[in-house]
Amino acid sequence: MVDSSGNWRWPVAWYDLFPVLLNLHIPVLHDMQDRLIWINSEGKSCHYSSWEVWNNIRYRENVVSWKNMVWFKQCIPRHSFHLWMVIRNKLKTQDRMSIWEAGSATNLNLMCCPLCHHDRDSRDHLFFECLYSKVVWVGIRELANMGDVNYRWDDIMNWMDQNSTSQPVNVVSRLVVAAASYYVWQERNSRLFTRNQRTAIVLSQEIIKTVRMRLMTFKFKQGFANRSLLQKWNIPSSNLDIDPG
Repeated sequence: MVDSSGNWRWPVAWYDLFPVLLNLHIPVLHDMQDRLIWINSEGKSCHYSSWEVWNNIRYRENVVSWKNMVWFKQCIPRHSFHLWMVIRNKLKTQDRMSIWEAGSATNLNLMCCPLCHHDRDSRDHLFFECLYSKVVWVGIRELANMGDVNYRWDDIMNWMDQNSTSQPVNVVSRLVVAAASYYVWQERNSRLFTRNQRTAIVLSQEIIKTVRMRLMTFKFKQGFANRSLLQKWNIPSSNLDIDPG
C-alpha cells in the first residue's frame, strides 16, 4: 500500500470512509523480508502461528486435578476424549435424557440399561455399578494394579487422582480405565441400536487386547518392575531398552 515514492496508495473512497488514514504515518521500510508478528495477550510480540492465536483467544478454565489421568503422551486419543466426556458427565445417558422434552411418542420412564436391563443407565451405573460392566471391571483391574479398587466411579477416580504419574505402571492404569469406559459405552450403544452383543468376558478380552497392542509400541527401561509388567501383559522382553553397559 506504499508506492515507490514512499506515499500511501489507499483507494480514494477510503479517505471518506476511514478519515483516520489521513493521520497514519508512513512506515520506514527496510530491505528485509516481511514476516508476521503476533501480539499476545501479555502485549509481547512473538512468532505468528495458529497455536499462538488459539492459545490467546480461547476461553480458559482453571486447571483440573484430573488432567494428567486423561491427557498424556502415551494415551489413545479417542479413548482419552471419551474419558474426558465421562468425567464431565456429558454422555447422553438415560438419566440425562429423561429431563429433556422428548414428545408424547417417547416414554423415557420405560428406559432401562441395555447391558443389565435393571435401572436407568447413568454415568455411575455404567462405570461400573451395572452387573454387566462390573464383571468387565473385575476382569481387567488386576492387570492395571487396581485389584483393591472397587467398581464405584468415584473410588476409581480418587485412586487415579493419587496415582496419575509417568511411571509405566500408572500409565497402564490410565490406559485401562480409559479403554474400559470406551468399550463399555460402545457396547451399550451397540445393544441399544443394533442386535450385536458381546459377553462381559469377551469385552474384557477386547479391552486387554487393545491396551496390550498400545503397550507393545513402548520401550521400557530395564528393571524388575518393568519386567514384571511385561510378563503380566505377555509382552516380549525385546520391548526393554538394552543397557549398553
